[in-house]
Amino acid sequence: MVVQLNIPYETLVTLVEQLPAKQQQDLLVRLLQTTRTRPLSREEKLALFHASILSVPVNEAPSIRREDWYDDDAR
Repeated sequence: MVVQLNIPYETLVTLVEQLPAKQQQDLLVRLLQTTRTRPLSREEKLALFHASILSVPVNEAPSIRREDWYDDDAR
């Protein structure tokens, strides 16, 4: 039997927050399992890609000398 309720998102969030911690955790596990099994949309793939990009500045320019990289004399 399929039940479809039209519940506003804010109401749903309020209801979930009222659940005990164990039931909230069970709900999260169930939602994660559901999302892992379905294919990602193009927008979701792009969002994951952009989330993986690090914006850390480089402290110094890399050396162009092989010895600095491999600690040998190229023999």
